[in-house]
Amino acid sequence: MEQLPAPLSGKRVGSRPFAISDQTFAALAVLVDFCTILVVTVATSGLYLHVVYGNFARPDIYATFAILLAAIYIPVQMARGQYATETILADGRNVPAIFTAWNYAFLVLLIVGFLTKRTEDFSRAAIILAYIAGFGALSLVREGIVTLAGKGYARGLLTGRPVMLIGNGEALRKFHATYDPSALGLRIVCETELPPTAESASLKRMLRTSVDKARMLQIRDVFILTPWVRHDIVLPALEHFTELPVSVHLGPDGILDIYRDARIRHFGAMASLELARPPLSPWARMAKRVMDIAGALTGVLLLSPLMLLAAVAIRLESPGPVLFRQKRRGFNGRTFHIYKFRTMHVMESDGPVHQARRNDPRITRVGRILRRLSIDELPQLFNVLKGEMSLVGPRPHAIDHDTIFERRVRRYARRRKVLPGITGWAQVNGYRGETDTREKLIRRIEYDLEYIERWSIWFDIYIILLTVLSPKTWKNAY
Repeated sequence: MEQLPAPLSGKRVGSRPFAISDQTFAALAVLVDFCTILVVTVATSGLYLHVVYGNFARPDIYATFAILLAAIYIPVQMARGQYATETILADGRNVPAIFTAWNYAFLVLLIVGFLTKRTEDFSRAAIILAYIAGFGALSLVREGIVTLAGKGYARGLLTGRPVMLIGNGEALRKFHATYDPSALGLRIVCETELPPTAESASLKRMLRTSVDKARMLQIRDVFILTPWVRHDIVLPALEHFTELPVSVHLGPDGILDIYRDARIRHFGAMASLELARPPLSPWARMAKRVMDIAGALTGVLLLSPLMLLAAVAIRLESPGPVLFRQKRRGFNGRTFHIYKFRTMHVMESDGPVHQARRNDPRITRVGRILRRLSIDELPQLFNVLKGEMSLVGPRPHAIDHDTIFERRVRRYARRRKVLPGITGWAQVNGYRGETDTREKLIRRIEYDLEYIERWSIWFDIYIILLTVLSPKTWKNAY
């Protein structure tokens, strides 16, 4: 049975007469990026030269520079699929992709300028300002494009990719109950119900009719909503639709609802479905490690007088060591000794450990000040230099607590897929300190896992800034 073109549920996307296609929207996004690069480059260069030298004598060469920048940046973004509907809706705020393409464009032009000896025509300060302002402007523009795309598809102003669904009645209903096609940038123009049995003749008739419909309706994607193990349906469908210039997808089977990052991997002649992988690639781990070393060294150099003052205050107030060492579990479950300034009269390291509470009598007077200002955490900069911790990541807990939390929350151990951090996404959102309720523990874990999924260098920098500036970071410091 065929239905054309109304989906089983939801609004009819693209029914408005003035709706535009996703290709047109992508072209507009390209045009906006081009204009942004041109305007920002010429404006920042002109403003700098006018303020410093009192004139902007050669706007033409900066305009040419901007056009060449756009001529490199935009194709790089297009080649990486950054203007595709699925990318805009799924990973639209992809600042690392913008950063990479922007740096590539500048690097290419700098090399060309050096080889052609044209760099002397430009002010270095003006170019640096254009680089910084351009990256910021492109990031803001991308944010606007993502917002417009989401609202446009939801309101029917953008038509989305024309797709065909093939499956039995239950599979079609489940698809519409689970997904909102407009939010996915899809426009379902045809739904074909599979025959009650996969008997060869009836299935082939249905597939031939579906191919004709797909050709007539200019379908771009076909989703086969059937279990992947149904080779008796999948293989004939694939054979029929490969004669058309369409993308054929196996629908979201149950396993993809659990493992949403699954992807096909090739090892020579062997192909596999990768269900899980480390959250950070080798290059990402290297970039994060470089940032950690640079940040930790800078922190040690700048804060060494403060750390020395804290050490002296601890020794003068009460007997005992200056530093507190405690075993924690870190990356991949490996144990390490975390360093802190001692803030209590007791030294709970192994065995049962009691979390610090508000007005805890174990905390010394100096310790209360150090904890309130987070100065007690500064020795962990040395844990970072040793490679045991990162500047940003899930906060490690005492091993006793770690074992208890892992029993209470099934996903807790996933926090160990990255290095633990001095600060983290949970901490800057107010989930710092004592986890005396299950709700607090779950919320902290949710923020930690969200950090792992969203990680980028810029996200780390953002969290570090929030650690210093956000009131939420300090409200549970005791």
